[in-house]
Amino acid sequence: MPTVEQNLILWGKPDGWKDDGDKWSVKWGGTDLEWWASIFPRIRKFLPASTMLEIAPGFGRWTQFLKGFCEQLIAVDVSPACIERCKERFASDPHVRCYVNDGKSLAMVEDRSVDFAFSFDSLVHVEADVIAAYLNQLGKKLKPGGFAFLHHSNLESYRKSLWLPKAIGRPQPIGADAAKPAPMSRSLWLRRRLQSKLTDWGLVNTFDNRAESMSARIFRESCDAAGLDCRSQELVNWNHGPSLIDCFSVVTPRDGNTRKPSRLLKNPHFMDEAEWARRIAEFYSGGSRD
Repeated sequence: MPTVEQNLILWGKPDGWKDDGDKWSVKWGGTDLEWWASIFPRIRKFLPASTMLEIAPGFGRWTQFLKGFCEQLIAVDVSPACIERCKERFASDPHVRCYVNDGKSLAMVEDRSVDFAFSFDSLVHVEADVIAAYLNQLGKKLKPGGFAFLHHSNLESYRKSLWLPKAIGRPQPIGADAAKPAPMSRSLWLRRRLQSKLTDWGLVNTFDNRAESMSARIFRESCDAAGLDCRSQELVNWNHGPSLIDCFSVVTPRDGNTRKPSRLLKNPHFMDEAEWARRIAEFYSGGSRD
């Protein structure tokens, strides 16, 4: 259950970004392959965009691509180290502006100014209260007809099967959701509790530090409260088997009082994209003139 403070400690150390975060794209065979094979096809219809907002850019792993599709790009991150690196990395790009925030606010962004907001492989680490805060902000910052593509955790939907403890920001279960999960062995129960305690202390998380209070359902509820329509959600696996612990959500400001239904896609083969991108790139690089 990482808090904003724990995430700042975990991701705010410059020595953890020696390769600008490219190590997290190794399964694709490189950051450029992950962008073109898995990210760009999902957001291409929103590009180009005049004014773009990137939430939690880290050391600019995706900023380097996004900046070529806009007239102005605003990058906002809770980590001063990340923002300093982005300022250094994109110093020759005057249309890229970088700001440190408090992990929830977008006060430095003008209302109704953003055509497209983006976050990938970052907000998966923040809990439901942080996601709700950012959605409330996006409800004010997005232009009418603007869109946001946000990558967040879906781990809360596995709460029963994983026996996850109540997490910060998670609504209390009611009705059928309040039923106790099926019994598990005492050794497994103790193992889960130990893992959860270590995660509470910011020491370990066996699910790639995914936020335990966040799910696709909770995201939709937060969108509704923020006056946003959640247009689509793709549930995907991430590194560990077929469990759909991540979600890609597309949102836009609500037009009047009409709520449009959200489309849902379950994709347990997301990591196959990474494998195929890497294998194809390796195959053709073997036929180069080098």
